[in-house]
Amino acid sequence: MQKHILRWLQAKLFFRNTAVIATFIVVYLSLSPSSGNKPWTLLAIRGDLVLHFICYFGITVLYFAAFFTYKKTLQKAFFSSILLGFILELLQLIPMFNRFFDILDLLANGLGVGFGIVLGIWLKRIFKKG
Repeated sequence: MQKHILRWLQAKLFFRNTAVIATFIVVYLSLSPSSGNKPWTLLAIRGDLVLHFICYFGITVLYFAAFFTYKKTLQKAFFSSILLGFILELLQLIPMFNRFFDILDLLANGLGVGFGIVLGIWLKRIFKKG
């Protein structure tokens, strides 16, 4: 089973293309005007923060898979995800996007990236690849 997963992770073209598509989706969702739906919570945490965490966890894992066959996989995945989240949050300061900068969004992004990196460290230990 481990060999199948390793071979699957080495399919860099698939993961690279998926990472590019996912990045465009994240950019679109981050900069498009909010729908104005009623806010929701999950265990007393704002729902949008949960979505930020899940999104940046997923994008970090996806970047890890896309960079899996390269050196410094974790560093590349970390910096790509952090940079994406930071730039998108700063772009929300521009009034034309009709979005709002929120430091808690940045924190949720960072936590998602952090947990994605922890998963990446665990995967690197399993496969001794990097």
